[in-house]
Amino acid sequence: MRGTLGIAIVAVCATATLAACDGRMPVKPRSGGNPYEVVVMADNDTARNAVAEALQQPVKGLPQAEKAFDLTQTKGSTLNQATRYARCIVVVSTGKDEMPATSIKYERDVYARPQLLVRVSSATAGRLCADMMSVRSHLARLINRFETADAVAQLRKRHNAEAAKAVSEVTGCTLLVPADMTYSKRGRDFIWLTDNAAKGLQSLCIYTYPGTDTRAATVTERRDSVMKANLPGERTGTFMRTDTGSRLYRRTFRKGGRQVTEVRGLWEMEGDAMGGPFVCHAVADSARGRTVVAEAFVYAPEGPKRNLTRQLEAALLTLRLTK
Repeated sequence: MRGTLGIAIVAVCATATLAACDGRMPVKPRSGGNPYEVVVMADNDTARNAVAEALQQPVKGLPQAEKAFDLTQTKGSTLNQATRYARCIVVVSTGKDEMPATSIKYERDVYARPQLLVRVSSATAGRLCADMMSVRSHLARLINRFETADAVAQLRKRHNAEAAKAVSEVTGCTLLVPADMTYSKRGRDFIWLTDNAAKGLQSLCIYTYPGTDTRAATVTERRDSVMKANLPGERTGTFMRTDTGSRLYRRTFRKGGRQVTEVRGLWEMEGDAMGGPFVCHAVADSARGRTVVAEAFVYAPEGPKRNLTRQLEAALLTLRLTK
């Protein structure tokens, strides 16, 4: 590998032991811990601290600084009864002199389910620290993908079928709606779904607009007009809009063979002291000459918003345009 840095990421298939009597796979226990909780293990303090610091980067698009993951650090690199059933485990090993660069290998559901076991290996702690700027993005992405996949799997098992039917009736699209979202409001080519919680309110909006322009600037402009028309505040003259005083984060990616434009940032209520984070996914529906937007937003002034937002992002990823 050319240059001083090469990051190898390898998926390793976990092999389960067959049950002694009938050859069936044993039932694995449920892993312990909450989503986005990570156990970081290493014999070398410098290596462990480097990985821990890499996983403590702030989450983008939140009103207050929140770290990407909740960490527990443990000295040692051998899994024991207390650590092997954790939800997400990162084991850091150094002293691999034959390694030209830091490597990342991972396994799924080795000791429990759901579980992600990641092994980060490097020649020395110094080599690991030098590679960390590149390693941290790969590592964080790997853990986030694991958590998102599990959240979607949970949605498939438990969701609000009636709300999903309402989404289909209004927009002609399918989306898995969290089971707790039992309140809805319809508008023209628009539907708002919410759990109406007293604390940590979560909401989804699915709407369409004419044309297939999914540039981030257009998506932002359209969301402001749609929200103003459909989500007025309690007092006259108040309405939801994008907080232009905060940074917007934009990216594009492909999902289900289609390009998705993602915009995340903060929303605020014009004329009222309300606000919070939002994330929207816009997809061009060329067959109908329109753009479909699925948006998640959170209102939780009393507490953290990272997990609330990420739960809803999993729902956004289930959006499908019907043929």
